[in-house]
Amino acid sequence: MKIAGLDKGGLVGDILADAFNGDPVVTWISRDPDYPKWSWPLAVPFFLPHNEVYVTEDGLGAALWLPPSVELNIRPSLAVLWNAWRRFGFGSILRFFQLMSTLEKHHPKDRHYYLFAIGVRSGSRGHGVGSALLHHVLQKCDRENVGAYLENAKSRNMPLYQRHGFEVQSEVALPRNGPSLWLMYRHPLHA
Repeated sequence: MKIAGLDKGGLVGDILADAFNGDPVVTWISRDPDYPKWSWPLAVPFFLPHNEVYVTEDGLGAALWLPPSVELNIRPSLAVLWNAWRRFGFGSILRFFQLMSTLEKHHPKDRHYYLFAIGVRSGSRGHGVGSALLHHVLQKCDRENVGAYLENAKSRNMPLYQRHGFEVQSEVALPRNGPSLWLMYRHPLHA
């Protein structure tokens, strides 16, 4: 496991695009199959400066975390918005901003590490890659006595998160017939 620097941003974006292909939230934003390949490489640079972006040595998995007291701040440029409008339509932009608003509205206020995204390449799931990515930062949470938080849109991922101590705090449906998100929190473990 290593922290991804600027030189690994493209790799992380590629891993997440593969992992989130068919994801309920991503397909709610845009049904265009090119949307994940377009959007994830644009999202990664917002996380890299905080030194909590991880990629496995073999390039099979990646995770975007934010450290305590750093707020999610994905603000696309006008050029990116224009490109999104031309490629994916105005509705995709509207749904993206509705997602960001929903995430912000329900985000916990206490100090915690925030897992924005974790993904494993489609052919490598079920081999412990996701657990390794989680374990790395959750150990840090326990050492620092800080919680961890994530939003989950896939019921099949629930057992993974629960094995690592996350509990569902609430469920929120995205607007405009969007999918539900399970808001999950993990309290630090004390030795």
